[in-house]
Amino acid sequence: MNAHQLTRIQTLLQEAGLRGWLLYGFHDLNPIARRLAPLPAGVFLSRRWAYWIPSQGRPAWLVHAIERGQFAGMQAPLVTYSSWRSFEQGLLALTQGPGPIACEYSPDCAIPYVSWLDAGTADQLRRLGYQLHSSADLIQAVDAVWSPAQLMTHRRAAAICLEAKDRAFAAIAQALAQGRALTELDVQQVILDHFQRHGLLTDHPPIVAVNEHAGDPHYSPTPQRASPIRAGDLVLIDLWGKLREPPDAVFADITWVGYAGARPPAIMQDVFDVVARARDAAFALVDSRIRAGDPVHGWEVDEAARAVIRAAGYGDAFIHRTGHSLGVDVHASGVNMDNLETRDTRRIIPGIGFTIEPGIYLPDFGVRLEIDVYVHPDRAEITTLPLQKALVTLSP
Repeated sequence: MNAHQLTRIQTLLQEAGLRGWLLYGFHDLNPIARRLAPLPAGVFLSRRWAYWIPSQGRPAWLVHAIERGQFAGMQAPLVTYSSWRSFEQGLLALTQGPGPIACEYSPDCAIPYVSWLDAGTADQLRRLGYQLHSSADLIQAVDAVWSPAQLMTHRRAAAICLEAKDRAFAAIAQALAQGRALTELDVQQVILDHFQRHGLLTDHPPIVAVNEHAGDPHYSPTPQRASPIRAGDLVLIDLWGKLREPPDAVFADITWVGYAGARPPAIMQDVFDVVARARDAAFALVDSRIRAGDPVHGWEVDEAARAVIRAAGYGDAFIHRTGHSLGVDVHASGVNMDNLETRDTRRIIPGIGFTIEPGIYLPDFGVRLEIDVYVHPDRAEITTLPLQKALVTLSP
């Protein structure tokens, strides 16, 4: 955590009327605390610990006495404890008494992606007199905002993903023209080979889904269930990756849909058109609000897309959120475009990236169209252009 991030956090704490932010950890219970607290390199902690960021003044540590040696040379003040009683006394000393604090907690678990404080510790803090508030906005401000260098890594990853998508569709078209058998798994390997050649990492193989498999949003082919691709098939390709270096490189994540033929059936065309309108409505809302200097929240973006799909009669077939935060992890810690699985009330702020990916999933096929968006101070940008405006036709 650098000086700029600390200043940003303390400003937000003051604006929210909070005493500070308690990053509490025990083993790997709170990955956000582990990632954001400036822990010593190679530290091994077997006991409870906390990093306190006050709204004013210097941050400080609370660690068990047997582990204080690992913090030798740290600039921040150190409070130690040994017993459970001294742990509570240490907390109160660390924070200079109880009061309203931020922690990895979400009321009613409304945003589960930031809710890492265990119930027992929450009970303990309340008993000691603390009032708990969600750190969701703080997490986004410090952990989800991209640096200019990270934005460049994202742009490069997006270009490689788009190239891989083109190679995948070209391989399908060529196989169809030559009458060769090609499976979902074969096309997946085309993408992975392209990633390997261009230094792109992925946390899971890409999705290549034909017909009814495309109606399963998280389908992934395996050797036991890889469908062949034939004339008349719909093919959905969802791929994501980030550069191997630097370590803080940012993911790109796209989904395109093609048809193995010259002219898709009317129902496929209709569903594609509805999903495309939903995608465009979601982006238009973000861009127009940012340009006007007006607030826009994740749940509103989800509603903008969902309203289009609902009006077309496919509301029950859109079974996931409209988009997710994008960063060093493909599902990052910022605001999600969601008013279905959760109601994400976080504001979309400059410097963050996210996906917009509405979908309609029917028994025989599904369509999802996914773009990536980066938020500038005065506008929103689609970073994964060109925009898919028609089904990719793969004539045999």
